[in-house]
Amino acid sequence: MRMVDREHYARLLRLAYLVLDDGDAPLTRARRVTARAGRGGYPARRTRLIAILLTDPPTGRPRLHRLFYEPARTSPGPVRAALLELSPHQRLAYLLRRDGLTTPEITAELGVHLPTDFQDVDEATAAVDDRTGLDEAAQRAEIEAFEPDLVRLRPPPAAPRAWRAAVAAGLAAALLAVAGFVIARPDEGSGAPGTIDPRAWQATGTPTINEWPAQGGLRHDTALLRRAADAWRADSEDPPHGRVIVLYAGTVDGASLVVLRDSPGLRDAPSVAQYFERHMSRGVESVRRLETSGGQLIMLGMTWRYLVPPWLLDVRAAVPSGGSPEWVPVAVRDGLSDPLPWNWFKPRCQNYVVFQTTFRAAGGWPRTVTQLVSNDPRSSAPRVWFRDPPDRQERFRWAALHAVACEAATTLSESGDLRLGHLWSGDLPDGGDRVTLLTVDASSPWGAPGSSILISDGGRALSERGGTNSDFTSSAGTTAAAVWWRSRKRWHLVAAAGPGVTRLKTVGELGSHETKTEHPGDTPLLVVPGPRTDGARLPVVQVVAYEQDGDRSVLSPA
Repeated sequence: MRMVDREHYARLLRLAYLVLDDGDAPLTRARRVTARAGRGGYPARRTRLIAILLTDPPTGRPRLHRLFYEPARTSPGPVRAALLELSPHQRLAYLLRRDGLTTPEITAELGVHLPTDFQDVDEATAAVDDRTGLDEAAQRAEIEAFEPDLVRLRPPPAAPRAWRAAVAAGLAAALLAVAGFVIARPDEGSGAPGTIDPRAWQATGTPTINEWPAQGGLRHDTALLRRAADAWRADSEDPPHGRVIVLYAGTVDGASLVVLRDSPGLRDAPSVAQYFERHMSRGVESVRRLETSGGQLIMLGMTWRYLVPPWLLDVRAAVPSGGSPEWVPVAVRDGLSDPLPWNWFKPRCQNYVVFQTTFRAAGGWPRTVTQLVSNDPRSSAPRVWFRDPPDRQERFRWAALHAVACEAATTLSESGDLRLGHLWSGDLPDGGDRVTLLTVDASSPWGAPGSSILISDGGRALSERGGTNSDFTSSAGTTAAAVWWRSRKRWHLVAAAGPGVTRLKTVGELGSHETKTEHPGDTPLLVVPGPRTDGARLPVVQVVAYEQDGDRSVLSPA
């Protein structure tokens, strides 16, 4: 296993060096990038290395460090010379091609971090072909023969006498470093995590986790921070991607706690790790990938406390099971909240509570932020946006939160940020209650699909939730939903749409039924009786929503 690890390290170091071949201290920077790639198989480590090279490349070292640890540049071979004429991302595309990846695979790897298509990869490969005149086998042979970690052992040609002593000292240091590499794992000693300027969040009107400064009484304990970062880098299941940053370091309930986040790139949301040191144990106890890079409340272990970014103020919380909110103020000191009552997290409402805070940032008006948070630090913590009715705003919002958390309108533990919308309110047929048609849009790369549900004014679910009894669409110009509802006598299809839709029409086994709006901005509503509730199956039906410009969307509630 150690030999395999060394072989992987050598391949990754070569890849990093050839991308960083020009500029300041390429070998030092390549070693730092490779160490940050963490553990695991070669493809996984290579993916993390690519992310670092494209989104967070390391800077050089002081001149004295370069004197003893950086080699004098040697004459490059044809391939290295050709690579020097390409940009770093073109070099990376070419090297991945010679590493055995296909053009579509390279495009997928690089496209996560910067726009890349097949032509970009082919052009980089063709450029090296043209400049070297070598075939693929000869190019690969030069690449594989190049060992940047041994370059330090080759003295520069015709070195001036004044430099010979320095070269000798450099060679001695190099030999010690090579010996140390054989003894130590290559990803050890990766260094302490970084921190963010405490004033960074005040310079933008939309601060995110990227501007979240380190908080807590132990944030200057370098040894603790280094242990925490190294422990996360050594995690075999969820290691960090990119640079590691401190969010919090302090003493919580007698334990030393460090909260860290990584830097995976612009197109990926970061992960947050929590490292605890207790009297008899230490280690990373949870890692959660955030669904967005926006600042969120973060549950800390099982402490019933939350980490709060400095731009969220006036924190209050409530249990969503009641008919109306009973808000309780929550004190926050140095980014850490007071604990919530443990009995708030009984097995109800998916073990979630509702937080409301006031968002204040530079140059912006204060606004209310709503977030659902679990007692499990590994679960999703979705923020909530509302599309409200013209009246009953507060009443609708609490009913919607109750339906989502307590009536299982969506699965919160894996949900992305939520957009809860009001489409229609009114009385159901056959003596049914007054209801609201609620849309639940949790659509995101990691979230659940959108859905719709009929709820009472108190948030009680009145229609069965599931992929077979409702459908919902929310595109740029269309918001529409269709739900099957069962009265005492029969099924009814209930469909409604937002103001951008002028007509709803059913097609299929229910026959053709249609409704049109009479005035611009009206909400179209279509209620069609279905089969009796005596065990008959639901008919196959589709609802077509026609927009003002003639476009249309199709809903398939069954």
